[in-house]
This record gives sequence, C-alpha cells and structure tokens, in this order.
Amino acid sequence: MATVSRPHPFHVLRDIGLSEKEATIYITLLGQQRMTIAYLARSSGIKRATCYEHLDQLLARGFIRRIPVGKRMMYTATEPKRILSDFKRKTALLEQSVYEMTDMHETAMNKPKISYFEGKHEIRTIYEDLFKTSGDVYSIFPAAAFLENFTEGDYEEFDKRINQRGLKSRDLLVNDKFYKKIEEIRAKNEGNKSHKRLPPWFTCNVDVLVFADKIALIGLRDLSGIVIENRDIALLFKNLHDFLWEYA
Repeated sequence: MATVSRPHPFHVLRDIGLSEKEATIYITLLGQQRMTIAYLARSSGIKRATCYEHLDQLLARGFIRRIPVGKRMMYTATEPKRILSDFKRKTALLEQSVYEMTDMHETAMNKPKISYFEGKHEIRTIYEDLFKTSGDVYSIFPAAAFLENFTEGDYEEFDKRINQRGLKSRDLLVNDKFYKKIEEIRAKNEGNKSHKRLPPWFTCNVDVLVFADKIALIGLRDLSGIVIENRDIALLFKNLHDFLWEYA
C-alpha cells in the first residue's frame, strides 16, 4: 500500500507566506530551546545583520519570541501548535468578514469606468476597440454626421473590419441624405449584419455603439467621445436599442 509523503515543513512555511530566510530561521530555532543571535547566525548560515531583519518579521507574526537572559537577548521558536491555533483563529475572522469584503469588491468592480476621447485619431481608437471585441454589436448610426469628418472609404473600411472579425451587428441608421449611400456600401460587403432605417423625425449626430460591456457615444461633428464600461449600463442601452428596433 502506497504511503502519502508529507510536505517538508520548510515548503509549508514558504506556502503560508514566510520568506526563504524566515523559514530557515524558524526551523533552526525549532531544534534548540533558545539561541543567541550569534549562535543562530552560525547555525542557519544567515549573516547576523540579515538575521535581525528577518527576526523582526517573525516576531511581528508570532513565530518566535524574544527572551532577555541577563544582558543577552535570546530567541526561541513559538510552539507549532500555537501557530496553527492562531492561524485558525485568523482564518475564522477572515470567514466572518468575507461577505462584507466581497460586497466591497463587487461594488468597485461594477463601478462604471469612463474614458474620454477627443480628436479624429482618438475617435479611431474607439472603433479599433470595437474591432477587437467579440459577440454582438448594436449601433445607432448617423451617416451625414459621420461623413462630415470621415470619408465613404473610411466607412467601407470599418464595415469590412466588422465582417473580418465575424461580429454580428444590428444597426439603426438615421434617415438622412446619406442613408442610401451607406446602404450601398453595406450591400457590397458580406457579413452577419442587419439594419433598419429610423423614422424621419429621429435626428441624431452621435454614433452610439454598444459592444461587450461598453457604450461608446461619439459626437461626430466635434469629434469627441465618451466610453462607459459597465455591464448594467450596457444592458440598458441594449434594451433601448431593442425597443427602437421593434418600432423602427
């Protein structure tokens, strides 16, 4: 019958956070009732000045004790069972606080991350971020506003990039004077995409993009943009897009 080998105490001490020298010092002290700093340095093979530094850390964590004997200071190892008991007590305190800490972490993770962009070059980085994503993309696209600062060639390039990435897009196109031109470009490029024309009363100069957990609002006339990264806000915009799609 195979026997299960126990891990060496040195490796266990390293696993619970002691440095290599701290583990060496503690194991050295375990083999003696008490030791002076000079004797400890010789026995452990660690320089005396370095020993002082690591002894302070071990004292703070309760692994060793310092005992004055006459004019000399001696060091002794804390009993391993006492260390285990203290470790269990701290673990129990952690378990009691874990739910509160989890709430704090989730609140921080769910806090919207907001980024601002200005200028044609930075606006392009928003589109580049879209091209790197995966999954579904939703948009409200105003062709006339886009073509004030970009070209038909730019739009065709963006449309091809979406196809190359295999993104599934659903686009609501503003019913402006360049709507037909955008339709023609889209028709030339195959891809998993669909679109609807918004009613004439719906006017917009902002390219609205919803992808991954992000919402990009791009002011195409003044070339400024904002990207909000937040799952709940992205879901809201997706639902609003679904509503417009239903009645477009």
